[in-house]
Amino acid sequence: MRMWTTASAIAVVLVAGVQLSVRGEQASAPRRPPAGRERLVDRSVWDSVFTTTQAQRGDSIYKAGCVTCHGNALQGGTTADFGDSAPLVGPEFMATWNGQTLADLYDKIFSSMPADKPKTLDKQVIVDVMAHILNQNHFPAGSKDLDADHDRLNEVKIVPAKPATPPN
Repeated sequence: MRMWTTASAIAVVLVAGVQLSVRGEQASAPRRPPAGRERLVDRSVWDSVFTTTQAQRGDSIYKAGCVTCHGNALQGGTTADFGDSAPLVGPEFMATWNGQTLADLYDKIFSSMPADKPKTLDKQVIVDVMAHILNQNHFPAGSKDLDADHDRLNEVKIVPAKPATPPN
């Protein structure tokens, strides 16, 4: 009886070890969306992803809360209360965000703004301010507001130059 118990215990330990090993391999593998839900980023900020009206709403919100740290011209700077703030326009902004998605920008704004109360901004407020930022970076406006849906924001890449149109 004792020999059976020892053999059983060894088998249990081996099976558990194999299961942990498999789980460890799965945990270190990159996470992929379920089949049929892959996200291909084939749109960019050059595809008219916001409206002029939305950018105007964003401008009003920006002037009411963001201008203190980021400046009238979105140039960034240093404030006594909050220290350095990043520019939201121009080459430095584009270098920072080049190749990332609007979802990445949304996440940064949500998790760190305003500096004294992060994670308190409403989704619509964030995308309206993002529309203002895009407008100030001279990306084209379109006929539909920028959507606050994170999956849709993840489909739009930030690129400094307009992608070439493929020949017909």
